[in-house]
Amino acid sequence: MVVRTFDSLTVLVQTSPLPSHPSSALIEALFRSFSRVDGLNDCNIIIVCDGCEEAESPCGGRRNDSSRSTEPFHDEKNVKYSRRRKTKTLKKNDNKHNYKHGIVSSEVACNYRLYLNHLQEKIYEKVPPFNPSAKGSIRLLRLPHRHGSAKAIATAFDQLNISTPYVMIAQHDNFFIRDVQYLQQILNFMDDDDSKSWLQCVHFPSTATLNYVPKIKRRYGLDLENFCRPHKSRGLSQAAENLCD
Repeated sequence: MVVRTFDSLTVLVQTSPLPSHPSSALIEALFRSFSRVDGLNDCNIIIVCDGCEEAESPCGGRRNDSSRSTEPFHDEKNVKYSRRRKTKTLKKNDNKHNYKHGIVSSEVACNYRLYLNHLQEKIYEKVPPFNPSAKGSIRLLRLPHRHGSAKAIATAFDQLNISTPYVMIAQHDNFFIRDVQYLQQILNFMDDDDSKSWLQCVHFPSTATLNYVPKIKRRYGLDLENFCRPHKSRGLSQAAENLCD
């Protein structure tokens, strides 16, 4: 059975506070890169906007938009560690800003809200690059509290009743820099009865996954070569096999 991309794939784009907000230049670059992927703009695209916490102000006050409002932002217990003969002393969960954990200043939180408001306007008005094809759509899901990456995705599934058999997860700062003309073939291969039992996820290469096969073999003693290069007789085109190069 041939899988149609726009019927079978939902794209979830994750975004969260950044120092560059309220500018939307970063996520605009991501959406422009979607044009490199055949059929991606035909899909339903959902921008999952995680919430954030506001760190303590210099005067000691704190505004917390998270459901974890009773938890302290800092702990005076020092954590020491040594790496490459250099010893550093850190304060666990210091009241400084931590973008990775969604703890930001009031100014950054305000800029993030402005960014989301501007983004919603551009999506509503279909300002390029937020102008999907006739088959596709773009919408925003704003989460009121800090969830983190995995829980934000799970919340999107729960709230939006995503029912497509396949989902693509995209980060707001991770672009396609080369043309991808084999997305349809990848979906067909994943949907093949011979593949369903073992192929559950496909990662597009990035700088973090260059030379992935030898890295895994060196670190963990696992040989992925047989998994990385399925036989052509199983339906995967040469273009899709290049994912493993």
